[in-house]
Amino acid sequence: MPSLRKALAGIGEPKEAFLAVRGSFGGRTPASLRGAIAGMTNPHVQGWHEVGVALASENTDESEEAQGATTDGTRWYVGSNGTKTVVVFDDDANRLATFEPELGIVRSMWADAGKPAVLGAPDTPIFGTLPSRWSPHFGAPSYHGGWLYVPVQGPHGVWKIPVEGGAQEWHKADAPAGEKALPDDDLFPWCAVHPVTGVLYTCNYGRPHRLRAYDRLSLVRAKQHDVRLGTAPIDLDRVQGGVFTSRGRLILVRSDFNAVFCFSSLNGFCFGAKKLGDFGSDGSEVESVTIRGWSFDGVKANVHILELDNDIVSEDDFYLHSFQVPDPARL
Repeated sequence: MPSLRKALAGIGEPKEAFLAVRGSFGGRTPASLRGAIAGMTNPHVQGWHEVGVALASENTDESEEAQGATTDGTRWYVGSNGTKTVVVFDDDANRLATFEPELGIVRSMWADAGKPAVLGAPDTPIFGTLPSRWSPHFGAPSYHGGWLYVPVQGPHGVWKIPVEGGAQEWHKADAPAGEKALPDDDLFPWCAVHPVTGVLYTCNYGRPHRLRAYDRLSLVRAKQHDVRLGTAPIDLDRVQGGVFTSRGRLILVRSDFNAVFCFSSLNGFCFGAKKLGDFGSDGSEVESVTIRGWSFDGVKANVHILELDNDIVSEDDFYLHSFQVPDPARL
């Protein structure tokens, strides 16, 4: 195992003479020193390569405007902005269940959006597809501790779903008294909970310079937990998905052009990035990324990136592209 000093040098630390690992990184280091060191070494993003497609759907309701996939380690959860739902799949791509917002959740979202005008009964919030109807944007979901977290724009917030049953929750993004909650209008295209701290993060869709932190229970801004993002080798913009790994890495994906990035969630150091191409389609748009051990005839894959193939004459398709990494222990 490499030394802690050498591992810290791999993420540009320490910059000062004294550094307390847990305190200096906001408590984001894993409890295991071995895990922390593994998370500071170079994961060689350029060596990640696709070995198969773990899940796909073509011309279906759930594939229309699919915004991302996440996993609890045994099931896949795919969110659709077209249907405003999250669909549950097993390992054989069987559809197990569908989560949709309860009426009370929709009413709360509508109220927090300023009660915009809708067609039909004006006092009944409904989702619609016509331009004159209120239609908030549902982004890439994430899983943490028995809950699905679905980011929403218009209003900005998170729809929380207990996967084993129970009451759904809606939380509008908020800030401590006297502080502005939303510095710009394109937050919450995705969200993810850090597995060590339990803090929820998101970022701006266009050219983010930092991850913005929120209390996952109240969605009150927690600026002290923000993570500034270091310089990447290719443009970091149009960010549509992100996930944290158990060893303290942050993986982000962007669309148009499609690319994947890997950062340290300790200090935002960028290990590298890789362009993904268009997967053979002019309508290709990378939407999200998630982590799960998977195998294709004995070939291992750990990073899974959801591509939305936008179709004009029919419903969209999605493909969950699975990537092998040189050393999964470094995730």
